[in-house]
Amino acid sequence: MPLHHIILASFWVLYCLLHSLLASTRLKNRVRQLTGKNFRYYRLFYTLFATFTLVLLVCYQLSLPSEKVFEPTLLSTLPGVALTLTGLTLMFVCIRKYFFSLSGIKSLFQESTTDELMISGIHRYMRHPLYSGTFLAIWGGWVLFPFLSLLVANAVITGYTLLAIRLEEEKLVAAFGEQYRAYQRSVPKLLPRWPLGRTVSTERP
Repeated sequence: MPLHHIILASFWVLYCLLHSLLASTRLKNRVRQLTGKNFRYYRLFYTLFATFTLVLLVCYQLSLPSEKVFEPTLLSTLPGVALTLTGLTLMFVCIRKYFFSLSGIKSLFQESTTDELMISGIHRYMRHPLYSGTFLAIWGGWVLFPFLSLLVANAVITGYTLLAIRLEEEKLVAAFGEQYRAYQRSVPKLLPRWPLGRTVSTERP
């Protein structure tokens, strides 16, 4: 593998590690102690920082010379388009649903005082639809643009996300106990069961 692709992989790993560090409960608790009421700005800062560094990283990746792993054809383009559009649609639905809380805007005006497991809407069919959409979008995009640099980035993103899902679910089990375990038993992690339509109870046992 060319050296610049190894450097690219290192940058993606570093980005993922920073993402995990800034999202860690230990760091957030420490920042809350130091900043007091100003902690409500933390989520917004985190979102802006993550977005800015992601844009820088993507721009760096696009500037690299990179060969294609294979030449796209009509037979590969059609499923690539289908995967990408499906993934982007899933991501849009999730981001639209949680935009104000994910971006940190909601925390500027309202401090959360509830500890409720939200599994309505698309979360009735899969536990992590945003990650499902991400996988579909990035790998569908690679089918359309099969550059080695994009393959490297997708491999790091996929590996990190799978690990992040595991750690996130451990936190959710710790927070919600049997309620989340029942949700895990009822709803698949990334791929919905067919046919759709099964609902999930959110009541605590």
